[in-house]
Amino acid sequence: MEGNEMSAAFENRVFNRRSGLAGGRMGCTLVTGFLGSGKTTLLKHLLDNRGDLRLAVLVNEFADSDVDSLLLDAARLNQAFNLSTVSLTHGCACCDVSGPFRESLQRIVDSRHNFDCLLVETSGLARPDKFVADLKEVGIHLDLTVAVVDAESLDKIINIDIVRRQLQHVDIILLNKCDLATLSQVSNAEDILEGLTGGAKVVRSQFCRVPLDLVIDCTKLQALDVEKNFDSMPGILSHESLPKMAFRHNNAPVQISSIGDTGSQPSDNFDAGFPHGASFSSASFETEVPLSLALFQSKVLNIMRCSRSLIRAKGIIWFAEDRENRFVFQWSGLKRVEAVSGQHWESSPKSRVVLIGTDNSELQSIVLQLSASANYQRGVALEPGTVGEHARSFSMMVASDSRFKEPSSKDPLVVFGLKGSPLRGVKESHLSGALMRLINGRGKIFVTATTSGEEYNLQLLLDEGTGVNTAWDEIRSATSIVISKICKNFCPCRSDLTAHVH
Repeated sequence: MEGNEMSAAFENRVFNRRSGLAGGRMGCTLVTGFLGSGKTTLLKHLLDNRGDLRLAVLVNEFADSDVDSLLLDAARLNQAFNLSTVSLTHGCACCDVSGPFRESLQRIVDSRHNFDCLLVETSGLARPDKFVADLKEVGIHLDLTVAVVDAESLDKIINIDIVRRQLQHVDIILLNKCDLATLSQVSNAEDILEGLTGGAKVVRSQFCRVPLDLVIDCTKLQALDVEKNFDSMPGILSHESLPKMAFRHNNAPVQISSIGDTGSQPSDNFDAGFPHGASFSSASFETEVPLSLALFQSKVLNIMRCSRSLIRAKGIIWFAEDRENRFVFQWSGLKRVEAVSGQHWESSPKSRVVLIGTDNSELQSIVLQLSASANYQRGVALEPGTVGEHARSFSMMVASDSRFKEPSSKDPLVVFGLKGSPLRGVKESHLSGALMRLINGRGKIFVTATTSGEEYNLQLLLDEGTGVNTAWDEIRSATSIVISKICKNFCPCRSDLTAHVH
């Protein structure tokens, strides 16, 4: 009997949903930060590396389409645990999310899913202090407020009022995307943040890869015996449907743009930042028709690069030239443009993209171009003979360079990637991923990527507008930069038969 009582007491301490971690109220980490800083990347990292923690996640979206649930793959994860999905859309600095947000919190507290901790990702245009009262009212303890900051673009956005408000009363700042910034930019950003926050802890990061206990209060986790098990079951997202909410920003309605058309010229003042008090608009695009990768890389990306006002774009894309893969598309400035697939479609394929910027007409023109890439006529965008010849020529060039793996063809795409160096401790995923980001950031050509475990492959579509020699010169040049940067701290080893030749 005594043993049974002890067992029951332990189970009650660990699994009682109302007591949270080891006897206290359920804890919460509030994640804030401006558009494109890496908040969703942080949540995905925490879910992938959460050990045995059962985490509930609430995502507050600015746009009318809940893309973050797709990026976190919420539907698939929730289905395994018989959970539904939450959509806190239209979340901006002045929106009235109090009612629906409080209701969602109450459902988490009252649920039978035994959550250990709650993660709340605010909109990139939301004030985090708006959420504190609701957390306290339902009995959830705010453990930490974490701000994610883009190291490379902080100087361009620091004068925006909402950015400064997001940095008030934070406990930890993740200075993210340090790989895209120079050392002077990182140092200047740290000085700016220290002055604004009064000395909040600033941690440098790339892709928000930080220890779990840095952003989740783990002081009470001993009873749970949490281990860093990277192969454990997927994280848990607590979500349910919520009604649409009317919202306003700067005392003016924020319009959800529809399809329109406008001229667009390259911006010479992209680095000048955004005006103080700028208003923001969002546009959403969705289709169940595959997009032409050829038109996407030649038309859509071109107009996005020329846009003076586009701040953020993200979503899920289904490409006609690679129908089996589900690509996650991310745009957060000219230096972070990527389309990466880590899984095949497990539901009906579709594309859904959200755009956020300061000029509604420019967002409309991008949506129009996305629509055009979905309504292409087959055989017009690409000439099979020309594409095939380009692919063969490019494959021969790649095969002649010992730094690359043997290329392959997935008509009409060329599949290639850099070799890893085990003795140097450099994985092929690190090299090929860095190569993709550098190439796409330069904007001369566009490559997509597919991942499977440690394997990381790049894919290139050589259409009529992309010369083989031009593409190869760009890739070869970028490769030398990437290898030199990543391998600079390693000395060549005579026994390393795959040593890179610069």
